[in-house]
Amino acid sequence: MGETPLQQKKTLQIAIYSDGQSYKGIRDGIRLLPIDKLVIIHEEVNDRSRNLLDIPFKEFINQIRNALMIQVEVVNVKSGDLNEVLEAVKLVYRDNCNEYDDFLMNVTEGGKLISCTSISSAFIFGIRAFWVDPKGVHMLPILRLGYQRILSETKLNILKSLIRNGGKAESLEQLSELCSIDKALISRHLNGTDDSEGLIDLGLVNVERGARGRTVIEISALGRIVTV
Repeated sequence: MGETPLQQKKTLQIAIYSDGQSYKGIRDGIRLLPIDKLVIIHEEVNDRSRNLLDIPFKEFINQIRNALMIQVEVVNVKSGDLNEVLEAVKLVYRDNCNEYDDFLMNVTEGGKLISCTSISSAFIFGIRAFWVDPKGVHMLPILRLGYQRILSETKLNILKSLIRNGGKAESLEQLSELCSIDKALISRHLNGTDDSEGLIDLGLVNVERGARGRTVIEISALGRIVTV
């Protein structure tokens, strides 16, 4: 009896594309690195958002589909804003993480802002980002922030309670009631201790002084991402 064949690793490439850029970097990424599916995060600029798949872009998508016989999807974003790009990358990752073993992100053909925010998003989700130039492929190191490993059940409870309350608590007392956790314990998880960083230092919540000196706690965009 022969050995059971090893299951081939499946790779999803995310390509960042801003209107007006060349397609060459995306083609090079497809040519030089593994790919089983392509998702293009498409930034619409200069009023081209009136037609999501304009003729040249649509033709490019069809060329990839016909040449490689792979699935190609487009995720549309209106800007390179961090919150919008984080949300787009999160959806791509969550929708595909059970089917694909490896994720790559090609930032070659993105504008300056969306390339930067895409790299930040890749770091958060442990995705290998790269760009291509005449010298070849340049891989960025994986920065696995590991929030799920850092966050205790209590910290996650605090974040989820904030989300259920519209993202904000008007005081420590209110947050204590929402979480059913003692106020002093909540304060330690917000501010951290000698042994662990707090939610504030991790960038997962923002705190400011409200009326009558009360502490207003609001979940950040990153806090929403790592909690969902």
